[in-house]
Amino acid sequence: MHPVIVCIKFNTFDITLGKYASGRSPGEDLVIDESMMPFRGRLKFKQYIPRKYHKYGIKVFKLCDSSGYTYNMKVYSVKEEQPVRDLATSVVMRLTDSYLDTGRTLSTDNFYTSVPLAEMLLTRKTHLVCTLRKNRKSLPKKVVTANLKVGETMAEQNRCGVVVQKWRDKREVLTLSTKHFDAMVKAPGDKREKTKPEMVVYYNATKQGIDVSDQLASYHTCLRKTISWYPVPQSSNGADTSNGSGECSYLIQSATVRSWPEKSEDYIIS
Repeated sequence: MHPVIVCIKFNTFDITLGKYASGRSPGEDLVIDESMMPFRGRLKFKQYIPRKYHKYGIKVFKLCDSSGYTYNMKVYSVKEEQPVRDLATSVVMRLTDSYLDTGRTLSTDNFYTSVPLAEMLLTRKTHLVCTLRKNRKSLPKKVVTANLKVGETMAEQNRCGVVVQKWRDKREVLTLSTKHFDAMVKAPGDKREKTKPEMVVYYNATKQGIDVSDQLASYHTCLRKTISWYPVPQSSNGADTSNGSGECSYLIQSATVRSWPEKSEDYIIS
């Protein structure tokens, strides 16, 4: 393909992303996760993710809110990924760059989570609530190796205000938060008397944003079978995601972002 045509196509991609950001101001809660654009042709950075509905395709990192509105996206191309930091941290900082320093809270899964990332976001006045892999560095060994019974929990907080909590339900759940401590609360809508860690309840309430975005986009998809890969991000980003985000804008008004507290004691429960 002629380089000028390729340039125009990807400028269109960037212009569409700019329209997302200017179309609506996000509330307090944001979420980052990956999404798959279906594609089975020959492509060096084609991905296989068995837990996704479309197992083969082009992986895209998306920044959404809990209602499913998309604010930013990034196509994952292996050859271009040469971050100064690790890939997960680089993706998080790039997608959220325009929304930092405003007191928002970011939710991610265990692929992106690390203690250094949480501390980095705290310096940018942004909270992080997420699940955690037990083999990450800088985790409290006492919490990670604890042998808990069902319903028991253990947590530790470092000097920067990063809390790592382990909770035993049907299986062990390891979470990280800079917004919560180890409080146990009853999940809203749960008829049982069972209590859960506050950070787990918060995570479950906000993390569905990417799934909602993919669901809304699937109702009126513009994707078509093609040999070349480059129309795929254009169709998914330019039309499908626009439909989903447009529906979110119509149904839900923007939330008000609360101000960032002056002292760390105001947002970390001791």
